[in-house]
Amino acid sequence: MSRRCIHFLSMLFTIATVAGAQGATRDTVVRNADRPMHPGIATLVEELSIGVADGAEEYIFGDIADVALGRDGSLYVFDRQVPIVRHYDASGKFLRNIGRAGSGPGEYRSASGIATTPDGRLLVWDTGNWRINVYSANGDVLTQWTTPSGMSGSGTAQFSRAIFVDTAGIVTTRKMIFDRNPENRPTIWVRFRPDGTPADTIHEPPAPELGKLSARADRVSTSSPVPFAPIRYVALSPFGYLVAGYPNRYAFEIHQPGRAVVSVRRDVKPEPVTRAERAEGRKNIEDRMRQTDPNWSWNGPDIPDSKPLYYGLIVGHDGRIWISLTRGTEPKIGGISSTSGVGPGVPRAPRPAADREASKPTLYDVFEPDGRYLGQVQSPAGTSAVVRKGDRVWAVAVGDDDVPRLKRYRIAWKN
Repeated sequence: MSRRCIHFLSMLFTIATVAGAQGATRDTVVRNADRPMHPGIATLVEELSIGVADGAEEYIFGDIADVALGRDGSLYVFDRQVPIVRHYDASGKFLRNIGRAGSGPGEYRSASGIATTPDGRLLVWDTGNWRINVYSANGDVLTQWTTPSGMSGSGTAQFSRAIFVDTAGIVTTRKMIFDRNPENRPTIWVRFRPDGTPADTIHEPPAPELGKLSARADRVSTSSPVPFAPIRYVALSPFGYLVAGYPNRYAFEIHQPGRAVVSVRRDVKPEPVTRAERAEGRKNIEDRMRQTDPNWSWNGPDIPDSKPLYYGLIVGHDGRIWISLTRGTEPKIGGISSTSGVGPGVPRAPRPAADREASKPTLYDVFEPDGRYLGQVQSPAGTSAVVRKGDRVWAVAVGDDDVPRLKRYRIAWKN
C-alpha cells in the first residue's frame, strides 16, 4: 500500500465520520445490522486446555503475553515471565522451546508479540533488541530484521500482541511514538514486506477530540479521560485495511482501499450514567489529580449523561469483527511490553481479590468481514481471548487458583 493510498484512507475516514453525524453520502454505504444470522447468545465450549498448577515446567505458565497459530494447528505461546516461546502441537503436547533470553542470534530481550507467516515462519518482535527474529516452523533461527524501537534509552514504548501478518504476507507492527507528554503519544503501524524490507507506515486517521482532564505541578503531569467518555478504536484487518469506530453511537467503519466506506450500524438504546456512577467517577478523578496538584479543579468536559455503546473493537485472524459490549470484565493479559520484574524464578503476582470478584462473562457482537451481523457470543468469566479464527477462540483463562491456562473454545451458535 503506497503512502498516497494511506493518506487517501485517512481522508476517507474523516469523510465517513462526518457522514455518520449528517447521514450517508455517496462515499459511505450504510449497513444496518439489527437482525443477526444466529439469534440468542452463543457460548464458548471448551475443546482444549494447556497448563497446570503443578507438574512439568513446560506446562506451567507465568504470564502468557501472546499466542500464534501454526499452519498445522500447532500453537506458539510466548510466556513473558520466563521469557520463552513454547511450541505445542494441535493436541496440546509440548514440542520444544524456541529461543531464549539474550541478545544473540535467535534470542530476545522483550517481545511485543509473536506471529506466523503464510509460508509457516515464526516471527518474534524483539523490541528489547530492536528487531524481528525469524524462525522456521520448528524453531530454527533463519534471520533477523532491524526495526526502530520507538523510544530512546533502554526501554520500549510498545504493546503486547502488536505484530500482525496479513493474508498477503505483509508484516505489521503496532507501536506508540514516545513523547514525554503523555497526551502526545500517537499509535502508528509500521509495515514490512515478506522478506523483511520496509514497506510503509500507517498513521492513525484523524479522530474526534476526546474529553481529557489534566493536572500539572513541578514538571509532573497527570492526564485521564473523562469517565464514561467514548474512546475511538482502530484495528487492522488481516485483509490489509482498517476498521474503526467511535462508540458515541453504535457504528463502525470498514475502510477498504478503492471502495466506499461501509458503515455498519445497530439501533441500540444508550444506557444512562447513574447519579452514583457519576459521583464515584468524579471522586476518583479528583483524588488522582490532586495527588499531582492539591488545588486541582475540574478542567475538562463534564461526565456524559450516557455510557459508550461498546467498549472495544477487535478484528480476528479471519477478518471477523468483534465488538465488546461489556466494560472492563476481562483479566488484563499482556499490556505494555516490559522486562522489569520478570525472569526465571520471579513469581507471578496474584490478582487482587477485587479483580477476581469483578471478572464476569464478556458479551460480544460478532460480524463477518463485510459487516453482516452473525450474532452475540459470550465468553466465560476469567478469560481473555488472544486469537479468534472462524468459530474457534484461543484464550487465556485464569481460574480461582490464579493459574493461567491456554484454552481453545468452539463457538456454539444458537439456531
